[in-house]
Amino acid sequence: MPSFTFVAADDVAADETRVEAQRIASQDRETLHLIGNVSLTRQQQKIIADDIVINKTTEQTKASGNVRFEDPSYRLASPAIEIDNRNNAAVIEKPEFELPGNHARGQADEIRRLDQDRSRYRDLLYTTCDPDDRDWHLRAAEMEIDDARGRGSAKHTRLYFKGVPFLYLPYFQFPIDDRRLSGLLTPSIGYGETSGSNVVLPVYWNIAANYDMTITPSWFSDRGTQLNTENRYLFESNQGQLELSYLDDEKLDDSRWFQQWRHRTDFSHDIQGDLLLVEVSDGDIFDDFANMASEYNNTRHLERRVRLQRSGEIWSSQLLWQDYQTLDSSTATEDRPYNRLPRLTLDADPKPWRGNLETPLRMELVEFERDDSVTGTRSNVLASLNWKSSNSWYFFEPGLQFSFTDYQLDNNSGDNSIDRSLPTLSIDSGLIFERLAGSRQQWLQTFEPRLYFLHTPFEDQDDIPDFDTSLNARTYSNLFKNNRFTGADRIGDASQVSLGLATRIYDNDSGDELLQLRAGQVFYFEDRRVSLDGNRDDATESAVITELDIWPNARTRIAARLVYEQENSEINDRDLSINYAADGFAANLGYYFREDELEQALISMVYPVNERWTVVAKYHHSLRFEKTVENLLGINYESCCWGLKILAGQSGDELDDFAETDNSIYFELTLKGLSNVGRDIDVQLRDAIPGYGPAF
Repeated sequence: MPSFTFVAADDVAADETRVEAQRIASQDRETLHLIGNVSLTRQQQKIIADDIVINKTTEQTKASGNVRFEDPSYRLASPAIEIDNRNNAAVIEKPEFELPGNHARGQADEIRRLDQDRSRYRDLLYTTCDPDDRDWHLRAAEMEIDDARGRGSAKHTRLYFKGVPFLYLPYFQFPIDDRRLSGLLTPSIGYGETSGSNVVLPVYWNIAANYDMTITPSWFSDRGTQLNTENRYLFESNQGQLELSYLDDEKLDDSRWFQQWRHRTDFSHDIQGDLLLVEVSDGDIFDDFANMASEYNNTRHLERRVRLQRSGEIWSSQLLWQDYQTLDSSTATEDRPYNRLPRLTLDADPKPWRGNLETPLRMELVEFERDDSVTGTRSNVLASLNWKSSNSWYFFEPGLQFSFTDYQLDNNSGDNSIDRSLPTLSIDSGLIFERLAGSRQQWLQTFEPRLYFLHTPFEDQDDIPDFDTSLNARTYSNLFKNNRFTGADRIGDASQVSLGLATRIYDNDSGDELLQLRAGQVFYFEDRRVSLDGNRDDATESAVITELDIWPNARTRIAARLVYEQENSEINDRDLSINYAADGFAANLGYYFREDELEQALISMVYPVNERWTVVAKYHHSLRFEKTVENLLGINYESCCWGLKILAGQSGDELDDFAETDNSIYFELTLKGLSNVGRDIDVQLRDAIPGYGPAF
């Protein structure tokens, strides 16, 4: 196929036609015959030929002899062209064509333009490869393009790669724009150690403009055939998605299934509702089929909920029904979450006074249910009186909170009726100092000391069950909260002061933040007697929490976190991550440590070897268990018109302390301008390696 080197068509007015030729002849007033190096230009279209005949009456044009045609989106060469401008029709003999916008080219025995929207190709060859390269191409006995319907159809199509035919389709339809079209989607091929070889053949069904279905049969050599469906719908006030999966597992000799329904509704009176229903046949299904619903990998409990909510100018409310399916049937009762059947909340921020005074109100009523457990109703009211004053150099925020909580319980070992009333006084204050720094005073540095006083009297709460409460995570921001517990079942007694110091460095020219360092600690005046396990905490000071973020440039981020226990002079928590990404290259380092919980290290990278080859790798290891968390190794190859990705992986089950490892390998062949064959490897790599961006 030739490489086209046309000169762009001249700028010609919409009603003007420009003609150049060595000789012009006319036997009558209706026919114009142009001979020798003919050039005909109309708007942005140009025809070059040895001979052109124009019939002004029929509006037909016949060009012959080394014909070249071009417009902004299409170029072709042909021995002869007949154009019927009146009917928007044309016949092009043995054309060789090029579509510059798609980096595509091809040839055919004949092209017929049937009308303004339809064109038909006979004995077609098509590729997106360079002129001297034909690594992949397709041949079709006949193809028709319908611009009005946004689709094409082909008969007796053969797809070739490296000269080898590997796919034949007697008939298929395909979209030529973004309009949806029913048909076969990209097949997927792979191998996993737990399920064996895998072949997936998804079929898309465009049922109507507002709902569709994807039907995906999946064959696993060790388990059998799995049927998956994804059903989407969209109406004026409703939208949702229903996913169903079923498999008669030959390996386990049992039926296995997954179902999930997500739905959202906009009711009248500004009420929004949403629904999530998820259920599986067994707790191992996400381990055996990791791509079924990747958001639930390493999940212990599946949430199901129905929620209604409405917001006003100064208030918001929510009504929630929520329960869970625990995947591991051996999980002890006390380790399973409570169901909320239902939970009603109301949050309000009235503004009865002008100025800095605020009076937020939080109310909750919730019914807790769980088998073989204490159950009951909890009502909780939090009323606050806060005063906030701030400027560019300080903030001062005293607050008084009053909490009233009532429990009506069943199956409790003590009283079934319990109430609790507690006030909390807090004073949060801080200063902000600024100075110019650096040898050229190119930086702006701040010093931000913070002092937080908290007092909550003690009230014995050991008789109150733990429905949804836990200790706050050990972060710098949580040092300045008015309760060391989440949830409402415990209000921690407190007589303490939190001290913090933060410093930030900004670039004076760009305003970009270059560094942020935060360090803080709590000093206790009294022992903490309220707890979840009945133990008293008599430490006089908390651990020192330090957090650091550095952005040395736009490509690099360094983050670190340390939790230092002064009592035993040990660092109990250590986190370090370094991320770099630029020009297709990415490198990441990470180390994470929690005393008696985890110790993990990882390194990952995306390395473009050259314009064609890229290597991706990840090593993520549990140092505590000396087991694999996730290892990946892949190569990407890209030519002008095709690309190949191969990814091998190992993954461990975090819920099983990584005792078992699953090995897998997948490939993806991309034929640019046509489609790809294989698993969507990019989805997995984007989640696994920060900074990864597919080149094709």
